[in-house]
Amino acid sequence: MKFSRVALVLASTAATALALTGCTGGTIALPGTTPTPEKVYVTAPLTGVQYEQGTPEANGLTGPSVACKVDNSEAARPQQNLNKTDMVFDEMVEGGLTRFVAVFHSQLLTTDADANAVGVAPVRSIRPMDPDIISQFGGIVCYSGGQLKFVNMMRATKVFNASETSEQGNHTFSRLTTREAPHNVQVNVKLLAANHPEIAAPQQGFDFATDLSKATAAATGNSVSRIKVAFPSALAEWVPNADASQWLRIQDGKVDTDSATKEQLHATNVVVLDVQEDRSYADPKYGHIPKAVLVGKGKAWVFTGGKYVDAFWSKSSQTARIILTDASGAAINLAPGNTWVELKPNDPEGKLTIVAGANVSASATPSPSAKK
Repeated sequence: MKFSRVALVLASTAATALALTGCTGGTIALPGTTPTPEKVYVTAPLTGVQYEQGTPEANGLTGPSVACKVDNSEAARPQQNLNKTDMVFDEMVEGGLTRFVAVFHSQLLTTDADANAVGVAPVRSIRPMDPDIISQFGGIVCYSGGQLKFVNMMRATKVFNASETSEQGNHTFSRLTTREAPHNVQVNVKLLAANHPEIAAPQQGFDFATDLSKATAAATGNSVSRIKVAFPSALAEWVPNADASQWLRIQDGKVDTDSATKEQLHATNVVVLDVQEDRSYADPKYGHIPKAVLVGKGKAWVFTGGKYVDAFWSKSSQTARIILTDASGAAINLAPGNTWVELKPNDPEGKLTIVAGANVSASATPSPSAKK
């Protein structure tokens, strides 16, 4: 009987130990204690930034993106709230000037009585390449007018079109008294998105690493002190900030700022795409209106963490996302954060200059955290 009792005690002890450790060796809470649940994160599709599930930031990711056509002429600068974008496309328009497609999603602006806090400005007219740029996001496009043939091209997509005319009475478009027409159209993108909860969130944009150090260019690229993307009548420059976590924008030789915050415009990633320009759209007033050809493939350059790598881009259809790969076909990963895409003409009118070297800027801008 003594042997049986000893065996019974040993068996009971072993069973208790197994219950505490679990079959896979993980620790299980002792009786009377509550295990701490593991945090779950969701990823913003256009920035790769992760947010804790259940937070207002994470909940906001279920809404649609809003792409706004924003002027980039000298009279339009400084633009309003471009530092709240997830992505910006810099495209060549007539006269060799540039205009932006500013895409808002994870950082949609908060409602506030101050016009500077809620609005994107100046919103301008649509262009022929915009349907191919914006269709990959779905969501909403906002613009103020445009030639009928270009407006019809945009309306032919599955993107919800919000124009100054169609949005009358919805309080989403307004005219600023602090700017002169036609550079005074402002759009409340948060209200515009909130008015359309039935529209789905965008698909994934680019591929992203888990943090800056693991991004392809930051991990394997060559150091850069300045990027210059020259259009016929515009010059976009980017320099790294003090810790190389951000690129700071210079437009036509002047520091480019956000009028809402007075901060310099910045991007975690800068992507330059070599694009063909279709000049078949003739206009009696402006001559040929260029269209950057986005359905296709070409050379690319990816800049992250103060470094860059050569790349290739491809887009298989109007609604497909842009894919970035290296020479072997492997995906190139960006760092979590916002991205500016420079659509550089691949003819003599467009020129990319990459100045090698270490950081030259002393102006630091905080980068978004990978998890918050």
